[in-house]
Amino acid sequence: MPGKPTYEELERRNKELEKEVVNCKRTEQALRESEKRFKNVTNSIEELLVFVDQNFKIQLINSTLAQAWNISLDDYAGKYCYELFYGRNDICEGCPAIQVLNEGKVTRGALRYRPDGRIYDRTAYPLIENNGDITGVIVVGCDITEQKQAEEKLRKSEEKYRSLLETTSQGYWMVNSELKNIEVNPSIYKMLGYGPDEMLGKSPFDFVDDENRKIFIDQLSKIPHTTHRSYEITLKKKNGQDVNTFINATTIRDESGEVQGAFALLTDITDIKQTEQRLKQREKELEIKNIRLKEMNSALKILLEKRDEDKKELEEKVMTNIKELVLPYILKLKNTGLDQRQEIYADIIQSHIEEIVSPFAQKLSHKYLNFTPTELKVAYLVKQGLRTKEIAKLLGSSPETITRHRKSMRKKLKLTDKKSNLRTHLLSLTNGYIE
Repeated sequence: MPGKPTYEELERRNKELEKEVVNCKRTEQALRESEKRFKNVTNSIEELLVFVDQNFKIQLINSTLAQAWNISLDDYAGKYCYELFYGRNDICEGCPAIQVLNEGKVTRGALRYRPDGRIYDRTAYPLIENNGDITGVIVVGCDITEQKQAEEKLRKSEEKYRSLLETTSQGYWMVNSELKNIEVNPSIYKMLGYGPDEMLGKSPFDFVDDENRKIFIDQLSKIPHTTHRSYEITLKKKNGQDVNTFINATTIRDESGEVQGAFALLTDITDIKQTEQRLKQREKELEIKNIRLKEMNSALKILLEKRDEDKKELEEKVMTNIKELVLPYILKLKNTGLDQRQEIYADIIQSHIEEIVSPFAQKLSHKYLNFTPTELKVAYLVKQGLRTKEIAKLLGSSPETITRHRKSMRKKLKLTDKKSNLRTHLLSLTNGYIE
């Protein structure tokens, strides 16, 4: 049986205990400070952070997660992650912590949708002790809702863009910085008759002749210096036929301004070009016809002038013959001792012949073609100053009949209800054409 410790031994043991208490307090203080720093670090992280043990009980969450789920940092102790975050009674389907606990590997990119629709990209890390045992899982999550929404908008935009390119009647042609075809829409294939494997990876130079190759070279040389270009070029179809196209080209640059390639919208204008060609040909034909028409008009003008000359010559011959061959014999007839009645008839014959070759006769025959032959005779006698009874006696008619002819003539000459004298009017017509 050991003896009682001495005073010295008790004092030494007391001092050792005091040192141990001091060391424990220091360790406890250091532990509190370390825990405080750890919380400060975790709460400073913008990503969501949660630490669960092997049974999926929550051991720690940071302030970012607490704020996102509207949870107090004091309310998670002793609760399961699926219970606190999703109100479930069992583990969530696709939980990354299961794979981490089973395989001990980091699991990345596991997505989770919150009930309010927000999306999180999660990465789960195993917590491994010194002995190699996995005692828990740390899950770090990042809110990627806006990113996913932007990606969805971009996806829909790309679908619309793709649909537009595949359904538009315009051709779409894209080349890279090495002038190789990297994208061509169905309208180009239809326009040229090639398939994708026959165009992609090739150069636009493979689809033009030598003359249009020069146009392409000139336009492609402008890519580094211009953004937009418009020009016409003729492409070659697979069957060798020409396709006239109008191109709107745009240069593609990166953020630094370096040229990455170019794309172009092509419109088939072959029909328009053919129509223009036909119109030009028609214009040439019309121009030739116009020249011929002018020549014909000139010839016709010459013919008409010749006809007028011939007509004038004929009139002059007729008048000359009448004056030289007819009138002299009438004058001789009047000198053969005619009685009074015969002399009157001879005067009338002479007067009528002179009237026939006078402008007065031409006036009546052209402007007053609606005069009857009898009215013309009466008009000639009225102009000679004969009265109605004298005219009736010479024409073997009654005065009443001559009066009716005079009224009819006044009506046709538009002298009805006017005080104009018929003889005076007839003489004025003659005066208008005096030789």
